[in-house]
Amino acid sequence: MKKQLLFPILVLAIPAFSQEFSTDSLFQLALEDLPAFSKQITAKAETDLEKAEAVVGWYARHFDWTYTDYQRRTVQDILARRGGNCNELAMVAKASLGSLGVKMRRMREINLHITSDRRQASAVQRVAEIGNKASVFGRRHNDHVWLEVYDQASEQWIPADPSLGVVGLRPWLAARYSFGKRYSLDPSSEDMIAPFAVFAESEGQWINRTAEYAINGFDGLYYGQLAELPSWSRWVEQVEQLDDLALAAFQGQANLHEQSEKIEVLAETYQQLGQEFLATDLGIIHQNIDAFSQSLVAGDFEAVVAAYTHDAKLFPQRGDIRRGEASIRSYWTPPADRESRAVHHRIMPEEIVVLDDTAYDWGYYEGATRRGDGTEVHWEGKYVIVWKKTAEGQWKIYLDSWNNL
Repeated sequence: MKKQLLFPILVLAIPAFSQEFSTDSLFQLALEDLPAFSKQITAKAETDLEKAEAVVGWYARHFDWTYTDYQRRTVQDILARRGGNCNELAMVAKASLGSLGVKMRRMREINLHITSDRRQASAVQRVAEIGNKASVFGRRHNDHVWLEVYDQASEQWIPADPSLGVVGLRPWLAARYSFGKRYSLDPSSEDMIAPFAVFAESEGQWINRTAEYAINGFDGLYYGQLAELPSWSRWVEQVEQLDDLALAAFQGQANLHEQSEKIEVLAETYQQLGQEFLATDLGIIHQNIDAFSQSLVAGDFEAVVAAYTHDAKLFPQRGDIRRGEASIRSYWTPPADRESRAVHHRIMPEEIVVLDDTAYDWGYYEGATRRGDGTEVHWEGKYVIVWKKTAEGQWKIYLDSWNNL
């Protein structure tokens, strides 16, 4: 089935392309002239990173994700099919970006996954057919393919996942490691709990990127605070123990099914790490951020108002400062006859710092409003929040300021 695009600009800031082409005509153009198609959908992009956002976003929105059937297909076959598995979606995105001269490389990962005896049985059968390379998926783990794009501005390799529709280090980390709600164009991404082995394939070489993502990136997603938790050293040790074994499995030199116990223990460590983090002040604030967005979309405006202290202040983009509970309730509660409503809201903190009973939080937000006629308006902006810990020990918003981009 087609992916439902519920949160487009929250995942990618996708440059617009010319409206003179319909989706069907763009598919036809891709079949006939992939370089021309790629130029068309990246017409507004100025950097290689923006080109990657446009290409990855287009394929993620318009292609069906399909289960692996072990058929060998060309890029032309995948385009004609208008869908594919993660490897096939990476193939078409790589071909498009390659036609634009974008520097990139193919990525292979193994991730902790929800338990599936059916997947294990399939994996065992494939190992019998083709050897140890098939052991990269099993009962508690699965493999995944995506791309890294080289960003000239930062001189760094940036993740670009055509299956999930996610480009950029922090969005990718949030979609792959977050203990809270995850955002991507593929809802099944929540089944992929956390990558524990990541390698780039480049010119016949395997480049180890596990520490970059599964250790440094994971900790960086939470501002370096995971390293302070009791389970962090176990996570690092267990990831490092599986790293070489995962590479050997990719190369057909080891059967990763023989490491099932270690993988299960790693999954338990991830769960324990999540429990430890979510119990901290920082973790509670993260949960409150998710809850605020969910209440706003659900239309539970009393819950929205309850997220603030009794003496809170709002600094909206237009209008006077709103002071106190009554004024804040008036601001957030829509008139009874209003037909439009928020259908998506997401707060994306860049940094949260806790200082005793006060915390400051800044970053970006995004969302979508559905009008009475069914059309949707998407918006995004930046914000600063000051949190206060109440006498009851609850973290609530004291100062809330935002404006649109």
